[in-house]
Amino acid sequence: MKTDKRRLAFLATLVGGLVLRLVLLWMPGTEDMFFFRMWGAQALRSGLVKIYSLTDQDTITLLLLRLRHIPVHVRPVNSTDLGPIAGVPDYPPGNILVLELSAALCKTLQGGVLKAGPLLNACVNLPPVLFSLGILLAVWFFVKNELGTMPVGGLAVFWLHPAIILTSPILGFQDPIFALLCLLSLILCYRRHYTSSVFLLALGCLTKPQGAFVVPVVAMALFSEGGWRALWRYGLRLALDALLLLLPFIVAGRFLGIFAGVSQQVMYPALSAQQLNVWWLVGGVLQASRKSTQGFLPSEITMVTKADFVSWAGFHPLWIALPAFALFTAVNLYLLYLQLRAGNRWSLFWAAALEVFGYNMLMVYTHEHHLYAFFVYAAPLVALGNRAHARFFWGLSAVYGLNLYLFDGLGQGIRAFNQAVRDVAGFDLTIPLALANVAIFVLLLRAKGWGYAATVPSGVPRSVQ
Repeated sequence: MKTDKRRLAFLATLVGGLVLRLVLLWMPGTEDMFFFRMWGAQALRSGLVKIYSLTDQDTITLLLLRLRHIPVHVRPVNSTDLGPIAGVPDYPPGNILVLELSAALCKTLQGGVLKAGPLLNACVNLPPVLFSLGILLAVWFFVKNELGTMPVGGLAVFWLHPAIILTSPILGFQDPIFALLCLLSLILCYRRHYTSSVFLLALGCLTKPQGAFVVPVVAMALFSEGGWRALWRYGLRLALDALLLLLPFIVAGRFLGIFAGVSQQVMYPALSAQQLNVWWLVGGVLQASRKSTQGFLPSEITMVTKADFVSWAGFHPLWIALPAFALFTAVNLYLLYLQLRAGNRWSLFWAAALEVFGYNMLMVYTHEHHLYAFFVYAAPLVALGNRAHARFFWGLSAVYGLNLYLFDGLGQGIRAFNQAVRDVAGFDLTIPLALANVAIFVLLLRAKGWGYAATVPSGVPRSVQ
């Protein structure tokens, strides 16, 4: 009887969250939705292989010119059913393929004519919603099979959380796609199906670059069991899987164009692209130090460029960001190694979540939605009902949701009073929110073992993990 009630509760949670998302599919999302629609339309017309425009020869020529400090401004213009689009996509081919399928679906539903509007928005938002559903089901079946329990409450925390729904479909972000692939890679790694894990990891990385933060976690799992030999063998397999997936681009002579496009993400000029992390606070201090600013806190924090920081501090911010994140990663992997050697394979999920958190807090150029994957990788642990991880999940997700809302509202043209809320205290509310984010990060660093001990399910000895 109790089992039947849990199944009904899970079904009600699943259907309720899914219906809510389907009702919101038409939402226009952020300004990124324009590019998602255009990239899908471009791929539909030119083909996926040609969407990056630059051939390998073009890419090498541009690189050589820039190494010689010769100014080059290349911005190819391509025609689509929605009009011309300039530039090269900065998303990898995996996500572009999904956008192409979304555009094809919309064109079919519109009788062979692709037009921008609510239907196209819905088609672009549909895959992330389906992948979000995949995340829910993956965690459900994984925890149920491993522990024989039905984690309804923990999954409801993820599936019905406003910040998760705000990410997709309301704001139209595509992150659930790569996050599911990487979550499945972690689950397969947990079960020691390393060949399949590595393949899905390659697919995740070729869908969005943030998938790369799972690579060192899987690598440590391999090293803890098979040493350098296993690490070398599966590292080579990861590279071969990636090359196999990119084979059409290699044959067409457009392989390097992908990296030229994706590299635009790391060239973003701002210290923090609306991510309320350490560098957002640094930008606030920089603005407050200017003579034109009155009072201790600026009335509105804006994105500060790396050039502004260099002129203010005298050095590039990466001289701090890179060593800080490298040190964080080294400690995180060491703690993961200790847990794996003790038999705690649940620690894999926490390690991946912490890598995402550390990146978002310490690195420059991060965006407001890049923290989403943290909640996906932590979902199996929250599903266990562990209070420590649940509290951490709730605190960080509240900051994350407000971070999204204060900058993006409910999407283009639907600001939902976010600017008024941001200014309600007489100063920029992003300042105390960024401080809260930093406080959570500091609490994590001060916690014994960074919370790894809590990843062991209660009543289950580590030796059987």
